[in-house]
Amino acid sequence: MKYYSTNHKSEDVSFKEAVLKSMADDKGLYFPEEIPVLSDTFFKNLSGMSLSEIGFHFLKPYVAGALPDGELMAVMENVFSFDIPLIEVEKDKFALELFHGPTLAFKDVGARTLAQLLSRFSKDRKTTILVATSGDTGSAVANGFYGMPNVDVVVLYPKNKVSGLQEKQFTTLGKISRRWR
Repeated sequence: MKYYSTNHKSEDVSFKEAVLKSMADDKGLYFPEEIPVLSDTFFKNLSGMSLSEIGFHFLKPYVAGALPDGELMAVMENVFSFDIPLIEVEKDKFALELFHGPTLAFKDVGARTLAQLLSRFSKDRKTTILVATSGDTGSAVANGFYGMPNVDVVVLYPKNKVSGLQEKQFTTLGKISRRWR
């Protein structure tokens, strides 16, 4: 599958290129050329699948050849290493509680997915991620990328403007090379 820039002034790219570049040359965001439809079989089997299997089947058409199936499944198993309870909020209506991850933020799922993919795609180069945060994003990204080969993360945050817990979440993981005040 190809990804196009929302500004429509850059060439279409592969999934891997979109992940590695993160933003198109024309400053647009990458968007898939089509939104795949999940099969009826997927929905019939949904209740018997793990979160990792659901993530695998959902992402597979988007990744399309960028990773072998076994590696994509390994990504999903690493991402979903914590419980995400499905809670009935009223009769026949359910919600996933996405705040049970390592930083207690819904952003853990996305940050961990990006970390796993970017680390795999950056095998031949060093990549640096720059994050500016007022809280949850910095924690989720720092934790998700912690220990990922070939990727460094820099988290910028306003002094005394994030909660104490959030600051500890992204400053006490270890391997901090510098800290500015």
